[in-house]
Amino acid sequence: MRPFALRRLPAPVLSSLLACGLVGVAAQPAHATISAATTIDGPSADVMGVDGVAIAQDGTGGIVYRKRVDGRTHIFVSRYVNLRWQAPQRVDVGQKFDSSWPAIGAGNGGRLVVTWIQQYGGGVQNRMYSASLDPGASSFQAPIAIDLDVREGLDAYPSLSMGPGGVAYLTYRVVYLRQSPTLPPGTVDADIRVQRYSGSFWSQLGQPVDRIQSQPQVAPTANNGPQIRSDGNGNAVVAWIEPDDELVPRAYARRVFGAVLGNVLPASPTTVDGKPLRNGVDQISLAVAPFGETIVGMRQLGEAQSAWTRSRALVNMLPSTLVEGAGSFLGFRPVDGGGADGPAAGLGTIDVAVDDAGGFDAGISLDAQALDVPGDETTVGTPSRLDDGSPRSAPNPLVERGTEGSLAAAWTVDQGGTAGVGLFERRADGTPFTRIVSGARGGAVSTLRFEGSSYGGALAGFLQGREDGKQVVAASIDAPPVDFLVYPGSGWTRAKTVNVSWDRARSSSGGVTYALQIDGEDVATGMTTLSRTVRTAVIGDGNHEISVIATDAAQQTTTSLVRRLRIDRTAPAAQIGRRGRRAVRVTVSDGVKSESSGVASVAIAWGDGRRGKGRRATHRYRRAGRYAIRVTTRDKVGNRRTVVKKVVVR
Repeated sequence: MRPFALRRLPAPVLSSLLACGLVGVAAQPAHATISAATTIDGPSADVMGVDGVAIAQDGTGGIVYRKRVDGRTHIFVSRYVNLRWQAPQRVDVGQKFDSSWPAIGAGNGGRLVVTWIQQYGGGVQNRMYSASLDPGASSFQAPIAIDLDVREGLDAYPSLSMGPGGVAYLTYRVVYLRQSPTLPPGTVDADIRVQRYSGSFWSQLGQPVDRIQSQPQVAPTANNGPQIRSDGNGNAVVAWIEPDDELVPRAYARRVFGAVLGNVLPASPTTVDGKPLRNGVDQISLAVAPFGETIVGMRQLGEAQSAWTRSRALVNMLPSTLVEGAGSFLGFRPVDGGGADGPAAGLGTIDVAVDDAGGFDAGISLDAQALDVPGDETTVGTPSRLDDGSPRSAPNPLVERGTEGSLAAAWTVDQGGTAGVGLFERRADGTPFTRIVSGARGGAVSTLRFEGSSYGGALAGFLQGREDGKQVVAASIDAPPVDFLVYPGSGWTRAKTVNVSWDRARSSSGGVTYALQIDGEDVATGMTTLSRTVRTAVIGDGNHEISVIATDAAQQTTTSLVRRLRIDRTAPAAQIGRRGRRAVRVTVSDGVKSESSGVASVAIAWGDGRRGKGRRATHRYRRAGRYAIRVTTRDKVGNRRTVVKKVVVR
């Protein structure tokens, strides 16, 4: 059989692959890129705050912040596309009064949508506005009002989430009354509203999400605002805190199916081992995977007369919408490692992330420790330290989980004059990378925002510095493309051409190109398609190794699993030789067993009226004479050959 014309892999590499069985061996992806910090705006005393970051599956996204212009507070956004932060632009163009409570969502292709509240009607009937930036556009569309009455617009604490297709959901609080003899202590009269963005228009769901709309809500704080997260199919989950019938704050959630609200689902416990929990939940975190796997994290306050005397970090999960049981929580579990009564160390807030396989990560803070707690629908793993252990270095870590268990995390750092943000990336193979980033002027970090994509990338935005040194700073984690498969076809082939296809290598950095390799050599490079037709005559017969290398815009690479391309375009060969005076022997071979499809049939006509078969056959003639021996061979893929040889028997 003719060997492959291209150079083979080096012997040590080939030996290593052979030892592993070749099939199922993947090259390691390159290190994830944790970028340096980029100062988006400032330093300036006019910078007011960083309010959110958003990232789409393809790694594009943006950051939204507030800044004073001519004495008024306005909304600005910098878009992140092609691994670069674009110049910030004002979003609330044409609006003359103060804007507040901005939120941002990102879809694939650089799509952004932003919402905010603008003063209107003397400040007692403010309005919620929105503006969008479509893929390929360079500026936001004009603002449109999407809620004409959010009252004073105070304590809205909005949450905005956009799916990859451009459908987004927004939830926010509208406070009607703060003080009244009819309101119990620690409550307000408020609604929690939800709106849906179709990619073009906003529509408010017909009713608030509250469990009992006539019942008061807990007094607003930065930790107890409603949260909403989109899945990958145009739906969402909303979670919030609301007093139960005994006015104890509990966590609840609903699925949102388009414009339809699902049932109210209790997420937090009311009793533990038969003992009541008299204190409530004061903070929640929500994460939803592309196929609807959901996790709610919450901080449950302790109380001397309750089942837990110390505060606990809890999680509760909703299974994916693709399986049974998607309509009810699986049951709460502590993730703080605090034993029966909770941790003695000071417990900070909890942040959660989840994937469609049911794996989760919970980021918690115990005193100055930033911890990641992994788990799944049935187990809680061992906590691991995210920060470097320096004093005061790690309050309230934020976590995002990608495919195959990859993790991105962020936390604020304050170490004796050195301040910034710690960024952490753990690849799917468990390899960790850490970097501390800071703006050009440095200074203490007062606000940190963080969001990740299901493909492993993440964006961080933070407010750094004080007074006239305040800066809007951003950084990124650009993960390599996720693992993918190549499909060269199964079994042996004798075709003149072979079509090799492969999965799309999902990437949070975008701009993926592909290189096809056969036996370690590039056959085609720089491809953006997901298939390539190869001429088998150029490759040659044999059992070849085939793989595809995906390279993203950050020049990070991931190699597919190595598969086999088996080519056999040559029929088995027959040798005819004499064995003594009157005997003839036929021997048929298809080459090295592992390099060919193998002999399927052999038909022999000995020329004297008799026939034979088999890879080895001997025939003795009864009388002398001249005979024409015809041997027809066929292999398992259909290659045929006929050999005729004349022999003289004496």
